[in-house]
Amino acid sequence: MNKKKIVYISGFVIILLVIIWQPWASKNKSEQITQVQKGLFETIVTATGELKAQDAMDIKVPEVSFNEEVDIWAMKILSLIEEGKIVKKGEEVAKLEPTEVEENLASVTEKLNEQYTFVEDAKIDSSLALAASRETIQKEHDRVLDSELKVEQSSFESKAIQRQTQIEFEKAQRALLKAQRDLITKTQKHKSRIARSQRRVNRYENKQKLLEQLRSELTIVSPADGMIIYGTGYNGQKVKVGSRVGRWMPLIATLPDLSSIISEMQVKEIDIAKIKTNQQVEIKIDAFPKKSFKGEILSIANVGQNNPGEFQNSFKVIVKLSDYKETLLPGMTTTNTIITNSITDALFVDKKAVFGNDTLRYVVIKDGFQTKRQEIKVNLENEDFFQITEGLQERDKVLLNAPDNVSELPLLRL
Repeated sequence: MNKKKIVYISGFVIILLVIIWQPWASKNKSEQITQVQKGLFETIVTATGELKAQDAMDIKVPEVSFNEEVDIWAMKILSLIEEGKIVKKGEEVAKLEPTEVEENLASVTEKLNEQYTFVEDAKIDSSLALAASRETIQKEHDRVLDSELKVEQSSFESKAIQRQTQIEFEKAQRALLKAQRDLITKTQKHKSRIARSQRRVNRYENKQKLLEQLRSELTIVSPADGMIIYGTGYNGQKVKVGSRVGRWMPLIATLPDLSSIISEMQVKEIDIAKIKTNQQVEIKIDAFPKKSFKGEILSIANVGQNNPGEFQNSFKVIVKLSDYKETLLPGMTTTNTIITNSITDALFVDKKAVFGNDTLRYVVIKDGFQTKRQEIKVNLENEDFFQITEGLQERDKVLLNAPDNVSELPLLRL
């Protein structure tokens, strides 16, 4: 009886140890299995974006500041209306720093006064110089008349005296012609000098007029009714009080048309070939986490741009939203999902179950007590699955992790 008890107790202990150890469980853990599925297979591209108005009226620095004669490249913003505020036409939006305008205006006024003086001096010099030339011409004219009279009187004199008076007459004529030519040359010279001075006067007068106009337009007003959205500068940062704006960065704010909203996003260059215009887009907006919006790709940039911190370029893609009733505002953040491919009856398997490389791809099939490799062909892929075109059937069981002796397993070729 004691022997039987010992046998029973030993058997119970062995069974208990087996239950605790569970060798079949460790085997299952090391051989995780998944099945080939069949159904809707989609590939997507996801990117974050920002809502903007498709059409907007720009509020810029005064138009006169674009004139090169103004010679002011940038002005600081002294005050700026609150972003998002609804304004009426003619309402003040911003004020620009007048210091540089005032300094330039004072400098131009000073130079203009100098040019006025130069013009007056040139006119006086011209008057004096030309008067002297005319007096010289008159004297030379009198000499010609006097020499001509002597020639007439020498007709009764000797040949030598007649010759002498003739020479003096010719010299007087040449002197008169020279004096007349000198008057013409001096007249042209002084006219040119006065004209140059006058052109400088005109230029400074025009510059003074432009600066005075700019000074009167340093208070920027809204061109229409609407909601204020700040513009962005070269560094991508929004304009604010203290920002410098000018002919090379003229945008201060915009008045968006809220009836037509777009999402502007940056798509990485590895994904840009997958998307096309008119593709449908599912849009999630952070401000409406429980809602999903529809959109369509409107345009794709032809040239990529560098992104700080990224090792690849990205391309700007514009998505137009459709059929929305919510109040969507520029600046809201979006997550855009583009379905680039959609196949209804596709075979697909977990990506972790596919091994090999571009030359040979295979899965490890568990068929009863046998384990073998099966060559497959894949086509599309998304974040989680490969689409299978050859080598597998629906509900085939494959391993998610390769066994240690995977290279020794038999390979079934297609």
